[in-house]
Amino acid sequence: MIQDMTSGSPVKLILAFTIPLMIGNIFQQFYNLTDAFIVGRTIGSDALGAVGSTGSIQFLIFGFYLGLTSGFAVVTGQRFGARDEEGVRRSVCTSCLLSL
Repeated sequence: MIQDMTSGSPVKLILAFTIPLMIGNIFQQFYNLTDAFIVGRTIGSDALGAVGSTGSIQFLIFGFYLGLTSGFAVVTGQRFGARDEEGVRRSVCTSCLLSL
């Protein structure tokens, strides 16, 4: 299913795009909270400190990777806006290959 985000109410489109991202972030926070709770209760305070100290490194790496690969969306968006389905397909495939 293709959803055209270039027509319609901008507020409704932005909310429809943002809500799944917010839900994903909330679940990520629940995972981090659960991880810290389980590690702190079962393994101990040293392990909990290790989990806490590596969390920021993990965030740095993933944030850098997401920022680097988000530029691929620009080319895909341009192709989609031009209604070039073959260009979108090529852009997505190229993005996947370069991400790997």
